[in-house]
Amino acid sequence: MPSFAGRIVRALKSAFFAKPEPDPQEPAALPVVDDELVARAISEWRARASYLPREFLADPAWGILLELLEAEIQGRRASLCSIRKASGVSASTADRWLRALEREGLVADVPDRLDSDRKIVRLSRKGSSAVRRYFHEVVESRGTPNPRRERTL
Repeated sequence: MPSFAGRIVRALKSAFFAKPEPDPQEPAALPVVDDELVARAISEWRARASYLPREFLADPAWGILLELLEAEIQGRRASLCSIRKASGVSASTADRWLRALEREGLVADVPDRLDSDRKIVRLSRKGSSAVRRYFHEVVESRGTPNPRRERTL
């Protein structure tokens, strides 16, 4: 019979390192995305406010998806509070965007097993796959010339 301490350690490991349940409708393999690439995208997304007024740059859904992908890649849990802050908009606006993303099946919130007052937000399998595909197919391929984009003068 496992000791009380052993059960606590297993519960903590499970709470902090639990993988999201796979969505049976999604393919098993997700594209691998470099976390530095995601961090750079977040930094670039935030830096825009240095050049233009924030009201012209309002796309909190993209910021939320980027933050959640970074958390997923780094194995971090993202609290509702941290996602609200990272979105760059008011808490009520961030909540509206989170609900919209949840309706689309791109994010899910789960109760924190260690703190019942705290919610953890994560990408769903569908959301993770979509954002990872974007990075894999669009961002990582920027260095490769796209023949359809090349124009003759």
